[in-house]
Amino acid sequence: LAASKKLVVLEAMWTRWMPHMIRIRELLSEGALGELRSLIVDHDQKISTDPQHRLQNPELGGGALLDLGIYPISFAWDVFGEPSSIYALSSPTPTGVDQNDAIVLGYPGGAKAIMNTVLDAAGPNTAVLVGTEARIEIDPTWYFPTSFSLIGPDGTVIERFEQAVPGRGMQFQADELERLVAAGELGGTILPPAQTVAIMGTLDRVREQIGLRYPGE
Repeated sequence: LAASKKLVVLEAMWTRWMPHMIRIRELLSEGALGELRSLIVDHDQKISTDPQHRLQNPELGGGALLDLGIYPISFAWDVFGEPSSIYALSSPTPTGVDQNDAIVLGYPGGAKAIMNTVLDAAGPNTAVLVGTEARIEIDPTWYFPTSFSLIGPDGTVIERFEQAVPGRGMQFQADELERLVAAGELGGTILPPAQTVAIMGTLDRVREQIGLRYPGE
């Protein structure tokens, strides 16, 4: 619909445009990690247990997956692309939404994204990309502006990326939206609309495996 009306659509996945994520993509494209083997990432928060809270209420599309789990899943898509296999386990809240999810995405060649998301416990919210020649360890909180280390197999820090950006880092995506509008483009390359829709398909496959359905479905 947006394309037919020549309007910009940009999913609010602000993590894609933060400086440390831009640098990580550069390192990946340069082959600094060698062959990628795994992404290990969590998004765990301690949320209100009020049944009417939007994450607890099935009428509001509550649950860990769609609000918290989308971030590590989108990260995995950014690194590996579309998964060839999906495995998920979950436990429900008293209101019937997913309280916690463990998700493994598999890719051709054997690489895997291993993700955990929880809505009633605060986790480290770190991420590690492991390759045959090096790994990247992203500091807390990986989905906010933060720092990371590129580490060799012997533990040597090859590169330390530091940044001090105020707030949650949403300004970088705002800049991208302004650029798209000014350029007359309907979508960029970092997160095109087609990928946003495809990621929703991955979320739906996870939901099928954990039995998560909402009123009216």
